[in-house]
Amino acid sequence: RQFQMDDFDTFDLIYTMDQNNFNHIFSLARNETEQKKVKMIMNEVFPGENRDVPDPYYGTNEGFEETYKLLDLACEKIANGVKKLKV
Repeated sequence: RQFQMDDFDTFDLIYTMDQNNFNHIFSLARNETEQKKVKMIMNEVFPGENRDVPDPYYGTNEGFEETYKLLDLACEKIANGVKKLKV
């Protein structure tokens, strides 16, 4: 779904799939606390590289599988991080 301003109030982290969305949402942040919530999801897999999620639409079927695997890995890392916070 599209980002909504009240997402800053609802969520602790806001993940984006590409640099354009990151820049847009980051620019909407009203303060530094909200800016710190905005992250690029591929940084969970490739820390600090600010990679976009690969768009498999114009490639082969294998591209969809690769994108799925990358997002699955990123989500697993996010979930593991949340688990550590709750302990």
